Amino acid sequence: MRPPLDRDGPARVLIISASMGAGHDGAARSLAEQLVAAGHITEIRDFLRSGPLRIGSALRRGYEFELRHVPSAYDATYRLWYRVPWLCPLVAWLVTGLTRRRVLKWVDSFDPWVVVSTYPLSTLCLGRLRRTGRLTVPAVNFITDFGVHPLWVHKGVDLNLAIHDVPAATAARRTGRPTLSTGPAVSHRFDPDHLPSRDEARRGFGIAPHQRAVLIVAGSWGVGDVAGTFLAVARDRRFLPVVVCGRDERLRRHVEELAAGESVEALILGWTDAMPALMAACDALVENAGGLTSLEAMRVGLPVVSFEPIAGHGVENTTAMDGSGVARLARDEAALVEMLAEVSAPGAARHDQIGRARAMFRSSPAEAVLDAARRPVTAPSVARRRAGLAVRTSVVGLITSAAVWSGLTTGVAMAAYAGAGVARPAHYPVPVAYIGVRLTASQVADPEVDAYLTQMNVTAVVDAATAGLVAPQLRLLADRGLTVASGGVGPNPGAAGGDVDLPWNQAAANVDAGRRISRLLDLPVTQSVPGRRLTAWDLVDCGHAHTSLVVPNHVLHVSPLTFPLHLAARDIYLIDATSSSPSQLTAYLGAVDASLVHAQLVSEPLATLA
Repeated sequence: MRPPLDRDGPARVLIISASMGAGHDGAARSLAEQLVAAGHITEIRDFLRSGPLRIGSALRRGYEFELRHVPSAYDATYRLWYRVPWLCPLVAWLVTGLTRRRVLKWVDSFDPWVVVSTYPLSTLCLGRLRRTGRLTVPAVNFITDFGVHPLWVHKGVDLNLAIHDVPAATAARRTGRPTLSTGPAVSHRFDPDHLPSRDEARRGFGIAPHQRAVLIVAGSWGVGDVAGTFLAVARDRRFLPVVVCGRDERLRRHVEELAAGESVEALILGWTDAMPALMAACDALVENAGGLTSLEAMRVGLPVVSFEPIAGHGVENTTAMDGSGVARLARDEAALVEMLAEVSAPGAARHDQIGRARAMFRSSPAEAVLDAARRPVTAPSVARRRAGLAVRTSVVGLITSAAVWSGLTTGVAMAAYAGAGVARPAHYPVPVAYIGVRLTASQVADPEVDAYLTQMNVTAVVDAATAGLVAPQLRLLADRGLTVASGGVGPNPGAAGGDVDLPWNQAAANVDAGRRISRLLDLPVTQSVPGRRLTAWDLVDCGHAHTSLVVPNHVLHVSPLTFPLHLAARDIYLIDATSSSPSQLTAYLGAVDASLVHAQLVSEPLATLA
């Protein structure tokens, strides 16, 4: 048993979160806010920065990619751990092996009284470090979801905190460790005492007093069928849809187009920090994940209806919330508008649901954290290491590592080639084909090729080596309106340094090539067409460099062709001319141009991809 701390003065609390959307970070900030307001010292760290080789960034982008484009794969992975919970300790072992050095460095540098996790994988790491004796201060697991996934808990943590009695009971049953239901941690900005009045908030957003305003959200990433939810609410005509699209500007534009097409009044916003006032102005909230926004709405006193929940944790959270009575889950559009009609108007249904949701906020999670730091806590005993377990752990660890490697390389590449996670055509059908031409130096310098490229309004794709040879000609083409995309490093990738066979070095070299081309042309080159299999590191590095990855649907090699070439609307074509002469390329471009006319299509440069 660890004796109580005999330190004087303000407590020091290290909070480990993760930048996976806004939910985990939001809970961490709100908890820190409560602690600082009480005079204590906090520090928040991002667990995704604890691993090597930027694997955390790759994990975040892979997670977002799955949610957006292959939710069935994410759901299958999420459900897998319920079928094989005995593998969870092995995941904890692997995660801890990758992250413990940085996490223990954070602990040593900050010298906390207690460490709090608001993210499942950091909970696994802290729990294992406590169980093996490497972490000597208490570890608290703050479960921010209604659903408690098997990877959300670890028997090594000293205390579990939950936002409701239902997840608290689940966590206690799975771990046997002390567990408290404290309620959610949300910013004080959502406290009823800090909100503007309903009339004042409505004036700020231009909402009339008589309108039933329904707030539609989908988290900071705008994931899920937001457009379908908007249409279901808008077509009922009894409600004013107020849509927050997060940081997804394409989604915002798409919803605006839908509103114009339906001729309905709507308030459509992107990312906003005025959510407290917006919630005060609305009559109900529709969401799809059971995350932080739904908890903030419950604190405000805004009834929550879940609809079309996202895969995995979204389905589990919204189902548990519905079963607990703090929110409702609509199974179809008819049920959605019926529930909104009930909870958006004064009455018993609205009053009861608001009351059950507000009852969750029974105590301060910060006080429970401080109690964990100050009271004696019995740490779990360190299990004996047996040779058989060590062998099995090593084997499974190798298998898991191989699976992770495959997911970060081949799996991402297959998904990217399917068109997910990269630059995409417009959502709505348009009679265009997107065309880029990979060029050699002699072709760039040929006036006839230049004339065809400009006339057809396509994109010149050049690697860094080629751009270095013909930079003046490329600048002239760019001045005439031709767009230029990066084609990668060029024929001598080893010049970029490092082992070019390693995927993270390939990705870094590809981004560096784009920067070099931008400097040579003195203009921003914001699109990359690497011409090789993509990995998660390409998605991460291009994301950091604000560069769009373009993966063509079709690669056309210059050769004699039979007219017409069959071109499809909204497909992306890359003409690879690197093995042809300038005259062969001009003949091929002429045939492609004629095929576009025959198909009643126009060509668009790759830069117009969203």
